[in-house]
Amino acid sequence: MNKRRYDIDALRSIALFLLIFYHLGQSFTYNARNILFVQDKRPGDDIWILLNLLNSWRIPLVFLIAGIALRLSFSKRSQAIILKERLKVLGIPWVFGSLVFASSSAYITGRFYGYPFFNELSNLIPFVFEYNGLHMWFVLYILIFSLITTPFLKFISNKKEKETIFSKILNKPGGIFLFAIPVVLEGELLNRLRFDFATDYGDFYQVFANTSHGFVLGYIWFLIGIILTSQGDVFWESNKRNWKIHLVLGSLSYLYRLFNDFESGFALDNRLIAFESFNFIFLMLGLGAVYLNKDSPQLTYYKTAVYPVYIVHLPVQMAVMFYFSRINIHPIVKFPLALFVICFLSLTIYHAIKNIKPLRPLFGLRNN
Repeated sequence: MNKRRYDIDALRSIALFLLIFYHLGQSFTYNARNILFVQDKRPGDDIWILLNLLNSWRIPLVFLIAGIALRLSFSKRSQAIILKERLKVLGIPWVFGSLVFASSSAYITGRFYGYPFFNELSNLIPFVFEYNGLHMWFVLYILIFSLITTPFLKFISNKKEKETIFSKILNKPGGIFLFAIPVVLEGELLNRLRFDFATDYGDFYQVFANTSHGFVLGYIWFLIGIILTSQGDVFWESNKRNWKIHLVLGSLSYLYRLFNDFESGFALDNRLIAFESFNFIFLMLGLGAVYLNKDSPQLTYYKTAVYPVYIVHLPVQMAVMFYFSRINIHPIVKFPLALFVICFLSLTIYHAIKNIKPLRPLFGLRNN
């Protein structure tokens, strides 16, 4: 367990980049204004075919990786050190990112739509924290999960990697699918509670931010990450063996929803969406274990840069789209161009701050 998992570093970078990609995609939909994103002058629905492919698993993958990372850290550090580290790496960037970058994003969008409410800091700051830091919400969730779980790591972690009931299950053909049960059950819970204003649990599977559904599902994936990583090589070998099965099952589930316009009948059943999400997540883990578990200069760069880039990207996106939205270019051309500019400018900010020691902790960077 002391061996570094480069595939998890790579998947973490990919997952955060997909969030940036997804956020930009939202600016090209009719939903942009509803979520306080600057909207392109030619919004449409065609991009939802791609966004819905990512929608069910992009955030759960982040929570799973956070659980895996916590368990791997426990192999080398004490619980006290882990808690101190998580407060620094998650807590400080959440507060700073919310105050500076989430607020800047809301301000720019408010200017775009002419919302005077966001012109006043006395309105802007409380609004941002009411919504848990806007794009930083999941950082707060991971911090909470870490604070809740770390004191109990000795009890839920198989630190000596002895054979357990979980490792025996993973060694069985199809054993990995037993771990889909809690995820699918949460989907059933959402089926029963959605659109219930009394419980306010959640309405749609893909709406994870600032919902009880997102919190519960996130913690389930976080715990799955810890428990499966505790099984040692059995877990990683299972991922290598089963990725093709996950590809087939995930694709079939998605295609069913696609052919039903994501809106009718069983396509709206959250148990199906949960199972689809499960398969795409373990597809990513399998591909990572097979192809990405090796060090490289590129990985070293991106695994360090991606978190600060994510923190700063949203106001950068809103500023870029503030000007790009009015330019009459087809979205097929505008989207990749805007994505390149957003990544370039965000990386430029990262390079501007990465060597300034007092600023590094504010962006989740360690001072070694």
